[in-house]
Amino acid sequence: MMFPAVAAAGFLFTLSASAQLIISSGDGFGTYYYDIGQVDACGTTFANQNKGGVMCSSATLLSLDQMNSDYVVAMNSTQLGEDPALYCGKKVIISVNGQRSDMQLFIGDGCQRCGIGSSSSNTWNAEGAPGLDFSYTVLNKLSGGNACSEGHIAISWEILDDSIFTFHGSPSGSTPSSESSDFDTATVQPLAQSVALTINSASEGQLEVMPTTCSNNVWRCSGDVLEQCIGSIWTPRVTCALGSSCQGGSNPYCT
Repeated sequence: MMFPAVAAAGFLFTLSASAQLIISSGDGFGTYYYDIGQVDACGTTFANQNKGGVMCSSATLLSLDQMNSDYVVAMNSTQLGEDPALYCGKKVIISVNGQRSDMQLFIGDGCQRCGIGSSSSNTWNAEGAPGLDFSYTVLNKLSGGNACSEGHIAISWEILDDSIFTFHGSPSGSTPSSESSDFDTATVQPLAQSVALTINSASEGQLEVMPTTCSNNVWRCSGDVLEQCIGSIWTPRVTCALGSSCQGGSNPYCT
């Protein structure tokens, strides 16, 4: 008499799983760009990167530090920018070698590398290859502890129509759901606008404060720091390890 009940439960589970619509999927490469739990790893520091505002909170510039989670995932920045309400906060299922991860990952940020080059390429290229960006902790789990030595791994992913985090100030105007109560969702004041000091020759060498402006989602090297333009403000994202430097112009990377 127990078999029908078990079979029915299995059938309902299948229906529940299939009811989660897949809104985007793909194959490509996973890398890491920040980490909250382990700020220093692989010979570099994520201190500046953790302070960067995420794309899904462009109105308030909620930073990775303030989100206090290693489960934020960065996807194709162009795709995310076209419809943030569709993707922000949605659950992400990652598979490596056919094995599905059970980590509670969700979309929160944009990845420039993921939006450059062919979306169907199966060749790794640091300046443009399809995929997703994770925390060091997540990539280390997905790679079996080889995040530092490998740097990137082959992955496949599914973004589900299942919101597990709602960003304050998001297009939907919603407040965080109960599933995301562990996150810091306080309103974040916009970052002070960056300024550049320039010499005003007409003022006998006096320093004049001039605002810097930029186009959203553009990247650049600033010394040994990779910066991304968020809300028209240059925001530090990655500090290169000691002995390495920022290269690549508008597609920067540490080498």
